[in-house]
Amino acid sequence: MAKGNKPSPAKLYLTRACWLIAAASIVAAANIVAAGDIVATVKASDRSEGADLTKLRILSDQYPRVFFFRQAEGVAAQKSVSYEQWEKTFERLMGIEGKVLEEEVLGRSIRNIDFFTRFKKRHPAQVVLLHFNGNARDPRYESNRFFAGHWIYFNGSEIVSDVPAEKGQTDIRVQNTNLFKANMGRFRDRNEDIGLCILDPDGKPNWHQSEQVQLISVDHENKTIRVRRGCYGTKPRAFPAGRSYAAAHMTEGPWGQKNNLMWYYNYSTHCPRDTQGQTCSDVLVEHLAELFGAQGALAAFDGLEFDVLKFQCGGPRRGRGADCDADGRLDAGFFDGINSYGVGVVEFCRELRNQLGENRIIQADGMSERNQRAFGILNGIESEGWPHLRDHEIHDWSGGLNRQFFWDKNARTPVFNYINHKFNVPTDKPGVVKQADVPFNIHRLVFAVGVFTNAAICYSYPPRNDPDGLFGVWDEFRMGKANRLGWLGKPLGPAVRMATHQPDLLEGKGYPIDQNLGKLLRGDSMQFQRAKSGMLVTTETKVSKISFRLTDVPTNGPDLFVLVTARAEPMQGYPPEVARLMRVGAAPAGKQVENDDRFMTLVNESNFDSGFYFSNIETDKVDLEFVVEGPEPIWINRIQAYAHPDAIYREFENGLVLANPSPLPYVFDLDKLFPGQCFQRLQGTPTQDTVANDGSVVTGKLTLGPKEGLFLTSIPAVH
Repeated sequence: MAKGNKPSPAKLYLTRACWLIAAASIVAAANIVAAGDIVATVKASDRSEGADLTKLRILSDQYPRVFFFRQAEGVAAQKSVSYEQWEKTFERLMGIEGKVLEEEVLGRSIRNIDFFTRFKKRHPAQVVLLHFNGNARDPRYESNRFFAGHWIYFNGSEIVSDVPAEKGQTDIRVQNTNLFKANMGRFRDRNEDIGLCILDPDGKPNWHQSEQVQLISVDHENKTIRVRRGCYGTKPRAFPAGRSYAAAHMTEGPWGQKNNLMWYYNYSTHCPRDTQGQTCSDVLVEHLAELFGAQGALAAFDGLEFDVLKFQCGGPRRGRGADCDADGRLDAGFFDGINSYGVGVVEFCRELRNQLGENRIIQADGMSERNQRAFGILNGIESEGWPHLRDHEIHDWSGGLNRQFFWDKNARTPVFNYINHKFNVPTDKPGVVKQADVPFNIHRLVFAVGVFTNAAICYSYPPRNDPDGLFGVWDEFRMGKANRLGWLGKPLGPAVRMATHQPDLLEGKGYPIDQNLGKLLRGDSMQFQRAKSGMLVTTETKVSKISFRLTDVPTNGPDLFVLVTARAEPMQGYPPEVARLMRVGAAPAGKQVENDDRFMTLVNESNFDSGFYFSNIETDKVDLEFVVEGPEPIWINRIQAYAHPDAIYREFENGLVLANPSPLPYVFDLDKLFPGQCFQRLQGTPTQDTVANDGSVVTGKLTLGPKEGLFLTSIPAVH
């Protein structure tokens, strides 16, 4: 197996990192898009119905579904690159995605809106998507649309000395200087942005009377903070001692050395309202609906993907956390045990769907347990790194597959999930990461997951430039030297898990779960009851989760694959779209499950098949641990166990894709699986893996190395 080569430095406008840093040299205050007046509603006549999504090639039965990610954005922002040069590079797949607004990287709208719009008009069958930060925005970008109370602040401190309305710098005495941080942010070189406001007679912050400032320094001995006054479009005002308040903004980033800290949107259903009665979500929906409207700057776009749109906003840490109802106290967005922030995120997605209609793609990040759960509202997710950004050894194979399969089943039609292929590893510099040195077999393993789960694939991890000098495209995406998009054609069936064709270690007792197997279920305060639809698990106590074990599950060697079919009632207080997290782990009898042996899935009111692969079993029996979010009932309808790796294949009209997630080699018997058929390896380009993709004919038994994927083409059988 040939190791993956590190991509070489790209020419001129095709550098690997260009999309991350291209705008740095052109950022200037004069280039910031001017803020418009707030419009109460978007008129129906101003709405754009969007393109006919059924005509997009990336949503057709032409696999692999592939497109360019934010490289297109970074190159378009470079003034030295003409539209014709740019188009020649990025017209070669099924679409493009990138930032064209200023919410995160200032300068992105200068050329990008025009380039992306022209591209869409010239290539109507290609998808064109906006990449938009869903958590936060640079406060220099149209922040006057928002009211000061629309942002999330940490719990803050009372101001204990009079603050004059003066320009420049001011020292402010506060009760608790520990609530303000210098040398923070991604690169540990920024000071926090702070909001100052008047306190109401009941002692609660009144953000209608406020000012935004920037922290310069913190003096813990004298209990003062030094700030720069009247920032982000606000003017200095007086704040009387004992009746005023200071709180740091909850922020993320900055996502570039010359970018700004980004202020968190307050999606909570307890978010304060502005003088028009609008919440932060209302204003953001309104802004996006204008942009995508018939007269909007993004009218030609097919939709958008929300980067890092989360389900949770952040709990207590070192004495402070999110204050979502703006009462001056830490709440982390939870009220009466309900995550109001997560609920608000789902309702934001629902209203945006109502405004943009069905002919717009709406996506958001979904690779983490902390990401949004707007199932049935969004068309799908981005998995930024698969299975995770730092998991280049593909340990979380099962969790990653469960997430992708669940979204494929539960997203809004047309379903459009994608994997952004990238892996980062930290360096010794704060905030600075580098690409992991990943062998070709891992790249192909991730690409295989994409076609198994009907997901599209884009990439921030490119191969070397093509022989013609253009930005590199992976051989698996275009049949190597043949350079044919959609070359696999239509799937001939779903992905097949080889383990399920082996003997069931539970001998069928788990499908349906019989009385004897039911006796092996254990859980404090849990009740187990057999029903027609499976084993019903309930609790009568006030707990935050359901937790139980199936004991004495037999094993036979280091590999154990467990298939679980389950459904669950929705959690009370949450929208019905919100699925519940379930984690399944394995451990020797009576032992605690290690974190590395616990994998996630999701459950809702419809039965869903989840797979869990453990490759390090050392005992002849194990306990399976189930932990399900929330106390509401759950039904386990099937449990089957197999002493086999979770090797998978999927057959297509014009080819075959196989994957081995095991740490050991795995043999596929092609003659047995596909009698009378013959396959061939791709003929790889010289800059990629010409060992695995050497164009040779493949017959009989095919061995895949550890953690390897492989793409084959179909050829007429030799008689």
